[in-house]
Amino acid sequence: MFAKKTQPKFGCFSNVFVVLVRSSRWRKASKCKHHIQNLLCSIKIHRRRRETMVRQSRSDIAELLLDDRFSDALPKAKQFYEDERRLSAYDQVEYLCTSILENFSPFIHQGDVNLLPEETKEAMAGLIFAASRIGELKELQHIRSLFFERFGCAFDKDSVDLRPGNLVSSEIIEILDTRMPQEEITPEMIIEISQNYQANVTTSAESSEDLTSNKVMKESSKFLHPNLGESQGRDRSSFMR
Repeated sequence: MFAKKTQPKFGCFSNVFVVLVRSSRWRKASKCKHHIQNLLCSIKIHRRRRETMVRQSRSDIAELLLDDRFSDALPKAKQFYEDERRLSAYDQVEYLCTSILENFSPFIHQGDVNLLPEETKEAMAGLIFAASRIGELKELQHIRSLFFERFGCAFDKDSVDLRPGNLVSSEIIEILDTRMPQEEITPEMIIEISQNYQANVTTSAESSEDLTSNKVMKESSKFLHPNLGESQGRDRSSFMR
C-alpha cells in the first residue's frame, strides 16, 4: 500500500562530493606553481649539461673522422642527434611552463578541465605527456600527480596514451616519440657534424686572436708613447695661455 522509500545510493553522494571539491578553491595551487618554477630551474641545469655533451660529441666525431674511424663515429652521431632532440624537448617544456605561469588563475578556482582555457589545457596535456617520456626532470612527475589529483584520470590517460581528441601538440610528440635509427644516419650527416665543429673552432680561434692582437697593440702603444698623455696636456695648457 505504501510506496517503498528508495534509499539514495552512496555513489550519487560521492559524485556530488567530487564535483564540490573540484569546483572549490584549489589548496595545492601554490604547491603546483612552486613545482613549475622549480622545473624551470631544473631545465636550465640539464640544458647546460646536455649542451656540454653535444659539444663533446662534435669534437669526438671530428677526431674520429680525421683518423678514418667512420664506424666508431656512427654511434657518436646517433647520441649527438638524441641529445639535440632532448634539448628541443627542454625548450618545449620550458615554453609550456611559462604559458601556465602567465595565466595561472584558472587553476585556482576551476576544477573541471573542460572549462579551462584552451591554451591552458594544451599546456597541461604537453606537460603530462612529457612527464611520461622525460625521466630526468623529476619535477614533471610531481606536476603530473597534482594534475591527476585535481582534474582526474581521463585527461591524464588521453595525454599519455595520445588517445583520439588529446590536446598534446604535434611538436612535442614529434620530438619525444620519434627515435632516429642508427641506420638512418648517413655519412653526409656525420661529415656535416664534423664540419660544423671545425667551423666553430675556427671562428672561436679567430675571435681569440683578434682580442689578443688588440690587447698587444694597446700595451705596445704605452711603451712607444709613454709621455703622450702628458705632452697633449702641455699642448692644451700652452694653447690656453
